[in-house]
Amino acid sequence: MIFLNNPTYRRLLIAIAFISITIRNWDDKELLRAFRNASVSSTDNTSTSSIISDGPITTVAYAISITSCSHKLNPFDPAAVLKRSIELNSWPKHPKSRYASEFYVFIKTSNAKQYNHIADRCGSLLSLAGWNIIPQEEQVYQGLIKEPPESILKNNIGNDGCCGDSELIKLATYKLPHDIAVHLDLDTLVTNPFDELYNVMHFPPDTEEGKRARQQLVEAVAPTDLNRRSSGHPSRGSVNGTTAQKLLSNIVVDAFYTKDYNMISPHKEGHVEHVGVQGGFLVVRPSMLTYLKLRDMVYSGEFYGGHGGKMTGWFKSGYGKHIWGSMTIQGLLGYYFDHVDREHSVELNRCRYNNIADNARVSSFSSNAKFPRGTLIDQARNASDPRYNYKDFQCRDGRANCDDVDCQRFSIEKTRLVHYTYCKSPLKCNECNFMETYKEVTCYAFIKEWFRVRSTLTGEDKPHMEDDAFSTNVQWMREDGTVDVHQGNCYKEYTMGFCQGNGRHNYVSMKHRNMSLLPDN
Repeated sequence: MIFLNNPTYRRLLIAIAFISITIRNWDDKELLRAFRNASVSSTDNTSTSSIISDGPITTVAYAISITSCSHKLNPFDPAAVLKRSIELNSWPKHPKSRYASEFYVFIKTSNAKQYNHIADRCGSLLSLAGWNIIPQEEQVYQGLIKEPPESILKNNIGNDGCCGDSELIKLATYKLPHDIAVHLDLDTLVTNPFDELYNVMHFPPDTEEGKRARQQLVEAVAPTDLNRRSSGHPSRGSVNGTTAQKLLSNIVVDAFYTKDYNMISPHKEGHVEHVGVQGGFLVVRPSMLTYLKLRDMVYSGEFYGGHGGKMTGWFKSGYGKHIWGSMTIQGLLGYYFDHVDREHSVELNRCRYNNIADNARVSSFSSNAKFPRGTLIDQARNASDPRYNYKDFQCRDGRANCDDVDCQRFSIEKTRLVHYTYCKSPLKCNECNFMETYKEVTCYAFIKEWFRVRSTLTGEDKPHMEDDAFSTNVQWMREDGTVDVHQGNCYKEYTMGFCQGNGRHNYVSMKHRNMSLLPDN
């Protein structure tokens, strides 16, 4: 064939052959290392002077997922507000962010090729809200999962956690055509830029930008992550005095995540060492190799029963049934990040990222250690009533002191992402006279921020409401950590009138329109 004599064609064929061999051997550690080094070395010469000062460093992919579209689900409002919160904290709208944003939604369907989002209620609404639709079929076909002796995955993964194997749709984040990708639950809100994470992923550790980024990362990393790196155990500190700066100085990060300590019983053996990932927030470096590796782990069927933190779960590693969603994202990624790719995976402080306003400690309120009761505020404590006189004691992460992750007292100004799973959706317009714990105080601040972001969208004028339309408690956290409680109108104060009273029926819904065509959007 004459074209083989052309050196350009020969080089092209060699490149195609190399890529084909690499994909076929995706589990080879040397090839994985080579790909990682190649991705790092390709940016070795990057410097501030080479970056256009008035343009973004790169565009980050933000993704959400819809596994089913029930008649009760109206995704337009939360999707539009979440997108707006990301835009307000990305280039070019935020003056301190250097990363642009692109928006995707994975929608589960039985036939991706024939899927038409216009004919799908949720798909059409999410498209109007400004999200690019990516239909997804099953990430893993249950019938193909192997059944090693005593394994329980194949027959149980369909009913695991919130959504069964449909939750694995989040793995599609690894397939997005971007350098950095973020997957968020629909009930989250971005409150500050994520640049401190992106800089670490973008700049190699031997550049000035990379060194500075890793020094700044110290504030964002979970103390349990630093402990694991220095002592090998999440609840034990450094055994040789190694500083956090030194631990992170040369790190190359492929994933940032948080863990869900509310889903374990810290007094039970092995639980604090085997904590599942909180599935509402993931930052990853997209990689088809990683995607295939995770998928093959599921196909292996190597998941074993038991709620103990030893010889259970994935590959008998301890990531077992004590974890909510243990067979899918929470348990699978918990095992992967802690054991398979520990060196390049970083757990973040869950108050800074993915804050749900939870108590860092177990309380005496309930005998169930998983009951996430907030700490009583002084105004609610009553020594004569056990219900209003309980105490906090054991740290959920197993450490002696966990004040640095007491998210119920963490100021929203310090957060980067808040998650309404514990606070409940702002659209529910929950009654706001309840004022017992620090959790409520912080949740009200989160809810106010959601409605503030909504109000920045074109056409979202605040509904009229008289100051005296309701007489309720209004709470604020003072700078000294105490709580101010006074009478006022919480619906106007916290929701800007978008909640005209208590209950979902009093929520003022957004008008469905094409958000991408609106000015300043």
